[in-house]
Amino acid sequence: MQETKSAQSKLDKAVIPAAGFGSRMLPITKSVPKEMLPFGRKPVIQLLVEEAVSSGLTKICIVIRRGKEIIEEYFQAKARKTDASTDELERLLTECRLSFVYQKEPLGIGDALLEARDFVGADSFVMMVPDQLMRSEVPATLQLVRRWQPGSYILSSMVRLPKEETRFFESSRGVELEKEYAPGEFIIGRLQSKDETTSAYRDQAYEVRGFGRTVYPPAIFDYLGRDFINPRTGEVDLSMTFEKLMGKVPHRGVMLEGEAQDLGTFEGYYHYLPRAGESES
Repeated sequence: MQETKSAQSKLDKAVIPAAGFGSRMLPITKSVPKEMLPFGRKPVIQLLVEEAVSSGLTKICIVIRRGKEIIEEYFQAKARKTDASTDELERLLTECRLSFVYQKEPLGIGDALLEARDFVGADSFVMMVPDQLMRSEVPATLQLVRRWQPGSYILSSMVRLPKEETRFFESSRGVELEKEYAPGEFIIGRLQSKDETTSAYRDQAYEVRGFGRTVYPPAIFDYLGRDFINPRTGEVDLSMTFEKLMGKVPHRGVMLEGEAQDLGTFEGYYHYLPRAGESES
């Protein structure tokens, strides 16, 4: 399928879906959103915004819901400061344009992205999942942005996870790699089930899994409505979206360099917490 070229010359928009219930970290997430948990000296959500800005994404939309207003209040409180502070977050907010939208119903990440449609407009954008960070010389998002070229296609990030680390990445799917067309860049066939991934890498010391940074073209919004709700979870399912897009929108993948960290469970959070300072940009 021939790709439709876009007039967009660079990526400068990020969408951070932060409206989830944090069910894997209950009961603490009933009172504190997991995005506000400290990872080192800063809350996770601040590390995401810093990563976005350091990757050239200066227009950032955070999707939240009722009950998670503290995320917006955290940034607004800093923005209202009137003293001559040189606080890191204060400086950060001068380097980007931060906006918030609310997810009306708890329909998952796919629906959260749909709420950001007006923010995205006709541009490609980077989805940044707060659960996952990377300890690396070059920020994970910047590695992806450097490989992006204008065009209507999905560019996913992937990591080679050591087998002993895979237990912390409960929500990361394996990917089927069809062809390596450039060093570290692949054509992606489809997402794999857990059993398929385990079988494909049975003789390897690692597994290839998707990582929480993806460049989407605006065409993705046509595949995020209620037609893509998983009847088991009741959420807009990105796996169903990817299946529907096969053969319609090209899907590429970039193998990231660095140590992937998944903070979406207590086990993962406390496993990676001792290395938190090394993950800060």
